[in-house]
Amino acid sequence: MLPDLNDTLITKAGSVFCLCARDGDLDVDVNGSHGLYFHDTRFLERATLRIDGQPLTVLLSSAFQDDRSVCELTNPDLELADGTVLPKERLSIRRERALGRKVVETIEVRNFGAEPVGCRLDLEFATSFDDMFVIRGAAVGKRGKLHRPGWTTGGLLLRYDGADKRKRTTLIGFVPPPSAKGHGAVATYKLALEAGERATVRITISLEDRGPGALETKPVSSRRGEASFATVSVKSDNELFDQVLARSFEDLRMLATRERGETFFAAGVPWFVCLFGRDSLVTALQTLAYDARVAADTLLLVAKYQGRRHDEWRDEEPGKILHELRVDEKANLNEVPQTPYYGTIDATPLFICLLAEYVRWTGDLALFHKLRGNLERALRWIDDVADHDGDGFVDYESRSSKGLANQGWKDSGNAITNQDGSPVVPPVALVEVQGAVYRAKLDAAWLHRLEGDAARARELERAAETLRTRFQRAYWLPRRRFLAVALQQGSRPAASLASNQGQALWSGIVDPKHADAVAKRLLSTPMFSGWGIRTLAVGEAAFNPIDYQVGAVWPHDNSLIAAGLKRYGFEQEALRVFTAIYQAATRFPNYRLPEVFAGFARERYPEPVQYPVACSPQAWAAGALPFMLQTALGLTPDATRRELVIRRPALPDWLGEATVTGLQVGEASLDLHFRRSGTATHVKILRQRGKLRVRVESQQRQASAATHTKKRPVF
Repeated sequence: MLPDLNDTLITKAGSVFCLCARDGDLDVDVNGSHGLYFHDTRFLERATLRIDGQPLTVLLSSAFQDDRSVCELTNPDLELADGTVLPKERLSIRRERALGRKVVETIEVRNFGAEPVGCRLDLEFATSFDDMFVIRGAAVGKRGKLHRPGWTTGGLLLRYDGADKRKRTTLIGFVPPPSAKGHGAVATYKLALEAGERATVRITISLEDRGPGALETKPVSSRRGEASFATVSVKSDNELFDQVLARSFEDLRMLATRERGETFFAAGVPWFVCLFGRDSLVTALQTLAYDARVAADTLLLVAKYQGRRHDEWRDEEPGKILHELRVDEKANLNEVPQTPYYGTIDATPLFICLLAEYVRWTGDLALFHKLRGNLERALRWIDDVADHDGDGFVDYESRSSKGLANQGWKDSGNAITNQDGSPVVPPVALVEVQGAVYRAKLDAAWLHRLEGDAARARELERAAETLRTRFQRAYWLPRRRFLAVALQQGSRPAASLASNQGQALWSGIVDPKHADAVAKRLLSTPMFSGWGIRTLAVGEAAFNPIDYQVGAVWPHDNSLIAAGLKRYGFEQEALRVFTAIYQAATRFPNYRLPEVFAGFARERYPEPVQYPVACSPQAWAAGALPFMLQTALGLTPDATRRELVIRRPALPDWLGEATVTGLQVGEASLDLHFRRSGTATHVKILRQRGKLRVRVESQQRQASAATHTKKRPVF
């Protein structure tokens, strides 16, 4: 059972992150998630501070920057060693912890009383160098040698010689040196403070992970190689929205991680600080308008790990894009398949979609040329390998003894169910995955046509259209008036009403004559909580608003659904989803959208209900609102034609104006101003650099979801 993350302070810098209590303590006896982590390993599990053996009172507790926390503490009524009582709130204890190449904690104790105070400050440390999989509940497995804590000339040394032949150490230095070094790993300071006097203790924690391979032995600097998101800026007339959006970009910068010399967005703190194929691809897609370099780095990195052979232990197949890569002891010992693991059915088509979208934003055909072989291998996997039962749809069935039973983005064991709540029977062909394949084929056709290979482009377009025709027959459920969440063994539909069909809208595979019904279902009371669209509808047998993927709300899911609604002309519905997720963000601490939150109805709960073990921050949750803003503004580039179409721009009623500066399309950049007037949103080009044709289109949706287009002049 994962520990509750509520009321923990979370900080991260590069590949190091920390979870602690509100008083700054790390203590696994209080919360099993607490610790200082590096390379999927907990390098410190206890770091407690006591005054004369007593815990302190918290006055302020904040992770005020992504890489540092500060806690302002004071004493309770305290019986001192000499028998006297120190009244409460006489001492100020400031505790600041900053993460980087080294972790530095500064403790400042100040006497605000009128009389001198003599007291004892105790700092206790411990660690077992636990593996992240063990912390998450896996069996311990093979272990190496854990040394007893020892004092050296450099300070307190904690050491573990792993069974994987890697030596992991935590060296804790103290300035000034402790007054006494207690039994085990306790540093004691005897303080004598005159009235108004202060004493400062600085603790420096050095982490090392030495062993074979290219893995860094020490943490890299926190800002090296990060995406800056500095080129494009957004300013609106809603100061709160600007703060929420700024938090999204801060979280994305915080999640930038470097391992083996490779920089990527970690999927989420604390459970998934690692490379995730699907999550990284989706996050790059969400942020393309703001920093296209992220997409280029992501595409190159996941291509490096593209599957080469059939390996059942890792669910690897030739051409398949990875799911997850770990660098911990259990992975090094091959006790888990994440070396990397390939149990994801949608990362491969998403790889193709991201590559095409990257070219649309940048015009960078050189990257397409570099990755063309990877694209062809991905297409061969889709056509020749990924249909395991021969029914013409991409599906999954894990072969690994420790693989994922479900391999779409909803990958928990109970995520995909039948209407009666029973689990689907593999092989499973998810509805949104067929959409991703459809879009990938059209995107690949577009890329080939750019290169003058019209024959290959036509072949892919015909394959996409055939898939779309077969999809309508197989997935549409006339009686329930929505799409099956999946086909299972025997091509039987799983008829649960789930959010997956909203992501199918994003891909464009849904027949326009069904789009109205799908949109209405997604925004219906059973699906829409008021804080967002649920993963599973109220009334379905498996529904649980506080379970991971069968009733809770995921911001990234909502961002893709909003883009799908916009694609089919449902502007107001898309804005309703945008509004719900934005307003939810304003209710969370520091305006940070978590990975997931509970699916309780807004009419019953004035605040979104937290999911206790959700990653926060989490990459594609952080990307959700930037992507929703892009969707609302209708930014649709084609750098290969030096064109930007602003398709049906529509600001929500809480956003009157928005200015986007530094928007890059190919070699051109421009500043755009959007202004809402009544139900219309007008666009003005403030500045343009480079050759680019800008066209604004307005569109009115008909009852059948068919559309007609008319041009609106730019002013």
